[in-house]
Amino acid sequence: MQYPKGKDGKGTYQWVSKTGFSQPTASWWGGPNLGFGNAGRDIVVGPGRTNFGTDLYKSFAMGERVHFEFRAETYNTFNHTQFNNFHNNITGSDFGEVSAVQDPRTFELGGKLIF
Repeated sequence: MQYPKGKDGKGTYQWVSKTGFSQPTASWWGGPNLGFGNAGRDIVVGPGRTNFGTDLYKSFAMGERVHFEFRAETYNTFNHTQFNNFHNNITGSDFGEVSAVQDPRTFELGGKLIF
């Protein structure tokens, strides 16, 4: 999936349009609602997460009292792109843009010798 490039050459994705929002006017300048605006709570939902982890464990006997434990783990097993939340500063030029993602698939291997 291709996303338009930002000013710094990194990919950005417009998640929310700035046209539906404006900076609230403070109450001492004649604004309603004590300067809090009139947008409802949770009207915009950010990017979701689809994250699967996998763990494999195996214990090997090496004698009566000694054994070795091996562990293999993956995080974000299916390597789904997981976007960070969008920029929410209404006065910024990047309002509503998602410009970063979470870490890709990660493997972790471990071993333990118990005697």
